[in-house]
Amino acid sequence: MKKTILSVAAALSLVAVTTPAPAVTGPPKMPYAFEMYCVMCHQQGVQIGPTGIFDMQSKSGNPLHEQYIRNNVRFGMKAMPAFRLSEVPPKELDGFVAYLKEVAAYRKINPTYRPVPAQKGGAKK
Repeated sequence: MKKTILSVAAALSLVAVTTPAPAVTGPPKMPYAFEMYCVMCHQQGVQIGPTGIFDMQSKSGNPLHEQYIRNNVRFGMKAMPAFRLSEVPPKELDGFVAYLKEVAAYRKINPTYRPVPAQKGGAKK
């Protein structure tokens, strides 16, 4: 019995070691609601909102926790307006956080990448 458990554990660890990491095919697709509400202030060259959110970092270089982003979207902060549930539902807010995490990971591989809105009509589903 112990040999069986050990062999299963060894096989699982071998699979974990040999499984390749998912390939990064291209930059993450900007969610439509993010494009509508966020990118106008949080883009390169605009001095309204910090662009460090794309690296999941604060202005001082500290890591941003995803709950910090959620709270700022819901309750606002300084020049950042608050967005009601009717404007940014919880599922959309989850998409914002997931998108920002994907962009931060992509920018570690491609540091010159700058997120920009989609051309002509956005990226609506």
